Amino acid sequence: MRYQDTAFPDIQLIYDEHDVFVGILTADGIEASTIDAPFVSDQRVLSYYDEVCRSIRQILHRQLGLELPKGFAAELSPEDLTLYCTEHCSVEEMDAYLQKKREAVREAVAIWQRERPWDTNPITHTEAQARNYVFDASTGALGTDGCVNTGREVELPSSIDGRRVTTLKTACLVSYPYLETLVMPDSVTEIEPFAFYDCIYLKRVTLSQNLRVLPEGMFGRCRSLASVVIPDGVQEIRQEAFYRCGALANVNVPDSVVTVGRCAFLGVQHIRYHGSARGFPWGATVGN
Repeated sequence: MRYQDTAFPDIQLIYDEHDVFVGILTADGIEASTIDAPFVSDQRVLSYYDEVCRSIRQILHRQLGLELPKGFAAELSPEDLTLYCTEHCSVEEMDAYLQKKREAVREAVAIWQRERPWDTNPITHTEAQARNYVFDASTGALGTDGCVNTGREVELPSSIDGRRVTTLKTACLVSYPYLETLVMPDSVTEIEPFAFYDCIYLKRVTLSQNLRVLPEGMFGRCRSLASVVIPDGVQEIRQEAFYRCGALANVNVPDSVVTVGRCAFLGVQHIRYHGSARGFPWGATVGN
């Protein structure tokens, strides 16, 4: 192995015997490796290439000295990576670089905040891991890892490390058996079937305003659910979406709904609807 110094005293680049870059060494140990394969050392197992960028970005954030919004991640340009990976960088060059970068990041933050009105609960990758979330940044899909959580109030994240959460996976909160209150950010546009099925203590729900479909079994057998507002713009409520939600009363179904599945409200006591979808009251005990 060959270790190459960089402009920063606590960072070295690691090259193998063929002089191929394989990772970054920091004061905390080896942090990251190339995309193709993890690299194992006697210090720790290297993660993948995006961890390299995460490590460099954390150092950059500290050096910029700015108050950055939660979830914001500065873009790393080829210039940034070149600078951080060179042995020869004077103090003057570094100061000039950081001043230029600060201005660029300030502009990026302003645009980032203006374009993300849905980003009401951003969290970091570390926070997501602590809460047992499993997030696919390439698809925006959020789930949990199956570890039991005892939280009674959950506000789902709108983004993780700046990446938008758009989809809630099947059995998304299966690991929250004591869940009573759920707040869903407007970043969410899709929910997979049975996302909150059989959350028997769930009482109150705030849904995303950007949903168009409420999926099959979404709140099935949530027998304590007493309060939910179905957003204007929802067009389809699929079968058994509120199946056996016996505590649910006085539900207003918006006129935007045009398709309702079998037994969508079976066991619900009272719903209001003035639209034209067939089969009203869709399994509810009473409708008016």
